Amino acid sequence: MSFRNGLDDSNSFDGARVPSSSLFRRMARSFLVAAALLAPLAPRVASADPAGAQGFVQSTQAKLAGLVKQGPSANGQVSQTMDAMVDYELLAQRTFGNPCAKGVSTCVNHWNELTPPQRAEVTALLKKLVVKNYQKNLQRTLDYDVTYKSSQEQGKDVRVRTSNKSRTKAREAPYTIDYVVIEGAGGSYRVVDIVTEGSSLVKNYYEQFHKMLGTPGQGYPYIATKLNEKLAKP
Repeated sequence: MSFRNGLDDSNSFDGARVPSSSLFRRMARSFLVAAALLAPLAPRVASADPAGAQGFVQSTQAKLAGLVKQGPSANGQVSQTMDAMVDYELLAQRTFGNPCAKGVSTCVNHWNELTPPQRAEVTALLKKLVVKNYQKNLQRTLDYDVTYKSSQEQGKDVRVRTSNKSRTKAREAPYTIDYVVIEGAGGSYRVVDIVTEGSSLVKNYYEQFHKMLGTPGQGYPYIATKLNEKLAKP
């Protein structure tokens, strides 16, 4: 086998016939035309559905509020409903930079640095914290009117925006809670982040975890300890 000079205009390479330059240009044009005609037939990545995501959050929130009004006896149902609402594994992945949290321009994918047992442990801890804090928030805001604002697409996510206004404290300013929702297979929806007054749960955890993982003497064991300490507080 011989290799010719890269600038050689020969129509053969290693014994195989190659189209002339003019014929090659005609073939390329034909290929581009065919590709343009077939492009509409190519599979498309499903875009997020703001209306569907908002309906999901709205119906789930109404169900949760009704359960919380029943008192501690409904805690098990609250937990089950939240399991269907929140994708805790994806939330945990995002808190470790897989992918970058919204508002973080560059990040480190610490999730890939964790062992399978560590991933399972931190996902379970974050789930318990989210459920605990969410139940507390629901109990505090049972006398609030919730208004759903326009939902916004953010890449493959949808941000469902809400404004919460107290019915008993007229002078109290309303506060916002936004839900970052993804659409899965079969049109199912799951929450992967909760943003309160502009403060993202995922972003806050990522910044804390990133700092702890880069601090000598801390690392993942320190993260697990801190999460357990938070769970132990009333």
